[in-house]
Amino acid sequence: MEKVVLWGEEIEKEFAGASENQLDDFLELIRFIQKNSIRNEICESTLDKAELWEWLGSKDQIELNDIKRELSRYLEKARCSEKEVFDKFANNIGKLITPKLLLLSFKKESIYYISTILEYYTGIRSYLAAEKKDEFCGDLQECFPHIFFVEGIGTTINTLNRKFEDIREEIVEHLVCINNYQKRFHEMLEEHRSYQEISRQFTMDTGIDCSPQAGRGKVQALKEIRLNEMTGQEETVVCELHTKFSTFNIDRERQDRIYFFPGKQGILGGRIIVKHIGNHL
Repeated sequence: MEKVVLWGEEIEKEFAGASENQLDDFLELIRFIQKNSIRNEICESTLDKAELWEWLGSKDQIELNDIKRELSRYLEKARCSEKEVFDKFANNIGKLITPKLLLLSFKKESIYYISTILEYYTGIRSYLAAEKKDEFCGDLQECFPHIFFVEGIGTTINTLNRKFEDIREEIVEHLVCINNYQKRFHEMLEEHRSYQEISRQFTMDTGIDCSPQAGRGKVQALKEIRLNEMTGQEETVVCELHTKFSTFNIDRERQDRIYFFPGKQGILGGRIIVKHIGNHL
């Protein structure tokens, strides 16, 4: 997903009104943007504001000195845009065009206004949920950091019983819950909980129907061979846990699903493995 992150035009006022925790979260987001080489732009008129540099240079809050120093460095690395160019970008925030646009801001006026890494992911997932199928499949991986999508996941999406456009928002909803449940999955696996128990707990916590594969004869198609980097040995994992989408009058056997393995330390960094998004296997 091609993205541009814009610095808010009144960011100096927002900095001045933010708490230390908010500024810490914001700085973590900026580090994330830089680490991932995400293009970020600031309007030249904002960068020229005396108020911005006065706040960054002030020493009246000793606990903020390090934060201000680091923010100054990142501001200097941002691409500076003429106001006409910047305004054109800003006017397209939320529109399904390329590049996708987000705004660095503490205001909560839009889902595309972000000041934390969580808000960043919420913003790009909102764009994802409106994309066409080919673009959607290509952008899945970067939207869910705790999930690994197997090669060819787009082919499995072609097996959906419902129209992709009718179900893509629900796909994103399920993937968000699966992604966010990674830590809990690991905890339950370390407690030697069965897949039946794990799926039951997931359903209780998320409200999304989940279960292991019932027919053991079909498990073979759900296997993946992956290297365990901790042992140096290849292991077979089974992506048999699956969430079920709301039926909308589709009978149970035709109910579309997401099949996944809940993750294991040493295999793909402990990420959840999603093998199939589509029809009932």
